[in-house]
Amino acid sequence: MARQERSAPMVNWVYDLWLWLFSVLVDLFFREVHPRGSWRIPRRGPIIFVAAPHANQFVDPLILMRVIKTEAQRRISWLIAEKSMKRKFIGAAASLLGPVSVGRALDSTKPGTGKIYLPDHASDPLLVRGNGTNFEKEAEIGGLLVLPTVNGLAANAEIAEIHGPEEVRMKKEFKGEIAMRQLTGREGVSEQSKLAKVQQEFRGTSYKTAPKVDQTQVYNAVFDRLNAGGCIGIFPEGGSHDRTELLPLKGRSQPLIHHVRD
Repeated sequence: MARQERSAPMVNWVYDLWLWLFSVLVDLFFREVHPRGSWRIPRRGPIIFVAAPHANQFVDPLILMRVIKTEAQRRISWLIAEKSMKRKFIGAAASLLGPVSVGRALDSTKPGTGKIYLPDHASDPLLVRGNGTNFEKEAEIGGLLVLPTVNGLAANAEIAEIHGPEEVRMKKEFKGEIAMRQLTGREGVSEQSKLAKVQQEFRGTSYKTAPKVDQTQVYNAVFDRLNAGGCIGIFPEGGSHDRTELLPLKGRSQPLIHHVRD
């Protein structure tokens, strides 16, 4: 029952009809699409399509679906955010195409109490302390601390240990100069420089917490598709964007690739 909740069956004729209907709309904007190297796509057996950069959550999968169906006669089951599946139109349309629903921790964030800061980024960048926080009740090991969004991006890190209501240790340090400025209150603090200790008057930044998400059901649903010789599609950046460069890749594609190799 749990696996059925994470994946929907693919009906081939519905998939093909849906693809044809929406391809008419795509043709209005893209007169020609010339794939390169499509002859490399195996005609049978399990495949994982890892696509990036992800510019548009509607157009990107549609173009890939059409190219792969035309060139290799294969159909793709996409990993789709559970948040998107709950939207009326998107969820109803996507459910007809045999998707696998993925719960994301960052879709379930909640504002945290108090402020957080790095007391000594130079010597111990994994130690985070709080002012008026309540980590024991609001956070959990394996969950995330999420910093305020700047320029469309919000730095986050996973919690490895909770030492009390006002102290946690992260699994990895927060990345980026903006994150260091948010957590230290100092300009020019970066991962490379690792300047002096946080200013005494700085009391921290606001933050959000995100729960630990168990993806066992997702992996089971994906492995079922792959073991049946199907195709899985994933956008490893975790969301669409308008940048020319790649965003940091999420780690959930790695276990899937290892499974196919084995």
